[in-house]
Amino acid sequence: MSDEERRDHDNLIYLCPNHHTQIDKKPVPPAFSTAKLRRIKQKHEAKVRRGRDSAFAEVGFAELARAVKWVSWTSPATDKSGFTVIPPEQKIKKNDLSVRSRISIKMGLGAASDVRAFVESEARLNPSFPDRLRSGFLEEYHRLRREGAHGDRLFDLMCSFSQQGLINQADRSAALAILVYMFEACEVFEK
Repeated sequence: MSDEERRDHDNLIYLCPNHHTQIDKKPVPPAFSTAKLRRIKQKHEAKVRRGRDSAFAEVGFAELARAVKWVSWTSPATDKSGFTVIPPEQKIKKNDLSVRSRISIKMGLGAASDVRAFVESEARLNPSFPDRLRSGFLEEYHRLRREGAHGDRLFDLMCSFSQQGLINQADRSAALAILVYMFEACEVFEK
């Protein structure tokens, strides 16, 4: 392997100091074949991912949890605009989203005015609330982009992020509305 290949994310594995020395500094014992090390890494990463997802489901970030609770208990406003007030078409094209994602975005836009009203009312009580809500979504968006997600996959992962830990459909729909509000009103999906 070249030095670049050795340092690549796919080749990295977290080890305690003893195993690091045993595997990287000495000839690798037969008990630690490349295939076995890859399985250990995959198993560990899956465990960490499940733990993170479980913790997020219980904790989340407070701004999203508060917004979901409010939006899920609010009756949707009657949309007189036919979803054309602020067309997100440019972001849809820029992010190479298909009809499947476009449908979810149009459904979420039905509640965008409610989400906007909530965010504005929260901003009067806590001026940093909108920035913290946006930052939570932006952080996840940029993380997924760095990992190579794009198009519908990126949108699906962002939907999963916003709906993590939510079981009833009203809350899941509220989380979609909040994500679509971010899609429409903020720089999420603009990079």
